[in-house]
Amino acid sequence: MNADLGPDQAARDDRIAATAADVARRWVCWYCGLVGTEAAERRRAEIESDLWEQRFDARENGTRSPIVAGAIALRVVGGMPDDLLWVRTQRLAMRGQRADRKASAMDSKKQSPGRWWWVVGAAVLAAVYLNFGIENLVGDDGPRPQGAAACFIYLAILLAGIACRVKAPRVSGVLIAVGALPTLAAYWAPPLVILGLAVATGALIEVARRSASGAVARTGAVLGGVLLGLGAIVPMLGIDPAPVTTPLVAVTVSIVAVAVGIVLLVATRASAPRPIERPEPPTRLA
Repeated sequence: MNADLGPDQAARDDRIAATAADVARRWVCWYCGLVGTEAAERRRAEIESDLWEQRFDARENGTRSPIVAGAIALRVVGGMPDDLLWVRTQRLAMRGQRADRKASAMDSKKQSPGRWWWVVGAAVLAAVYLNFGIENLVGDDGPRPQGAAACFIYLAILLAGIACRVKAPRVSGVLIAVGALPTLAAYWAPPLVILGLAVATGALIEVARRSASGAVARTGAVLGGVLLGLGAIVPMLGIDPAPVTTPLVAVTVSIVAVAVGIVLLVATRASAPRPIERPEPPTRLA
């Protein structure tokens, strides 16, 4: 136990780390439910061992439990792309794919940079939002509930986009773009703006690639994603401490942008391939 903490404070701190560990377990249980039982049990056991070792080392070193909780949260968010890639690999193995295809799926060095780099960036942004949200609640400048709520909303949008990357890649691209574009308002942190712009660009390229063919349709899809991102940014312009406009105007513009963006994305979605109709064989007369 840290000598600077009383028993009550230490107990409260330990609950914070325990809550973060429980969130990590729930995430592992969710994605392990998508694969076979044997692989899922091994994965859960590995993560449980890692969590135990991390908390044990923290107690031995006297590390504050909120710091441990933050480290666990960062590991969960940062590891989401690899977790989903692991799910894909296990599902390919479950379907009995050829060994060479399994090996290709398991080679993260080949697939991750080309197909998942912006998802990795989204995980980094999610960790940044998590940190900013906590700082807005417990920072030295006092609680700022509006800023914390915005950070946590953007965090939830990014996590939803990461989670549906395998099952719904176009929706994933839209959500990640929406969660990344608000970083463009962080003019005081140029590296964050650059990261957000890169992630949003990669996500919007994915949206265009999975939309209907043709330059008009794909441009409309990208515009729809940008408008949804605009709808996520504009409400912040009407929130204290330094509102740019009135809350009513900000919310109205946001609603219009979101509505038009959704219409564009629906209108530009790729149509499902039609099944090939085979002619019925002629009937033979008896």
